[in-house]
Amino acid sequence: VYYAKKKRRAQQQTLDEARPQKERRVFNDGYDDSNYDYIIKNGEKWNDRYEIDSLIGKGSFGQVAKAFDHEEQEYVAIKIIKNKKAFYKQALIEVRLLELMNRYDSENKYYVVRLKRHFHFRNHLCLVFELLSYNLYDLLRNTNFRGVSINLTRKFAQQLCTALLFLSTPEINIIHCDLKPENILLCNPKRSAIKIIDFGSSCRLGERIYQYIQSRFYRSPEVLLGIPYDTAIDMWSLGCILVEMHTGEPIFAGSNEEDQMNKIVEVLGMPPQHMLDSASSQKLPFLVDLIQRMLTYDPKDRLTPFYALQHSFFKKTADGSTNTSSSPAQDLSSSSTGSSGSSGRAR
Repeated sequence: VYYAKKKRRAQQQTLDEARPQKERRVFNDGYDDSNYDYIIKNGEKWNDRYEIDSLIGKGSFGQVAKAFDHEEQEYVAIKIIKNKKAFYKQALIEVRLLELMNRYDSENKYYVVRLKRHFHFRNHLCLVFELLSYNLYDLLRNTNFRGVSINLTRKFAQQLCTALLFLSTPEINIIHCDLKPENILLCNPKRSAIKIIDFGSSCRLGERIYQYIQSRFYRSPEVLLGIPYDTAIDMWSLGCILVEMHTGEPIFAGSNEEDQMNKIVEVLGMPPQHMLDSASSQKLPFLVDLIQRMLTYDPKDRLTPFYALQHSFFKKTADGSTNTSSSPAQDLSSSSTGSSGSSGRAR
């Protein structure tokens, strides 16, 4: 659905651009583009306070602009949410979570970005943050993806563990849900102090909203398997991040969900049986049950070919359609009764 809508928007934008200027569609009285994003104009002054300097970030949520706050006499980062109800509602949750964290971190010592305030401007919800430096992915890119020293990795790890400890306290209980190098920013380009940003996918424990969370390389096994998750998923992401920061490359770089789980299994082995038992059948991205039954130690308990062919793995062919032969095992079984003396040889 997401990609179909994205394709339709792209087609519509192409049509709009092909029209003569007078016939082009106008969005939000001309302030927005066709993707519900505010059209940033450098030098524009908002609410007689914020002077827009430049666009510094863009994502599914909207955009981030660097601006000068004339009242506080400082530069800030303004997160400008798309002018669409779904994004607006999610941003309100983000505001609530940030206000909660900032209230319990009044001394600014738990490495979470500070939300200064929020306001509405031309039908856009705008979140004003402290201005930070570049993110850890940019830092890796600056090393040509060779990674940073173990000493610097240790400094990052200590700060991030402290942040996750804070998020997991009973008063907070927040799951970040998208911890990755891009969402960890240096406070100063020449120092190792960092802060976690982007709580746009976050939720409180017990208020889980989404099944599809976490960027793939940092997605935890419980999310991949479709079983209930808690704050521990952020620790999994952190482990992946720390390896990547030191080596320069992701430890689990799957091309899709199935490949991601396979990459994890290659390094760490099979998940515990209780996790597999709890997994959603649609989310099991590899042939766990079938292979485990084939690899049973006791030959008396090992899966036979007849029952292997009854397994759900064979219910669909590679192109997604159902098999034309509903019970190939029965066909083979019945035909083999009259050919027990055949010359075929098993390997």
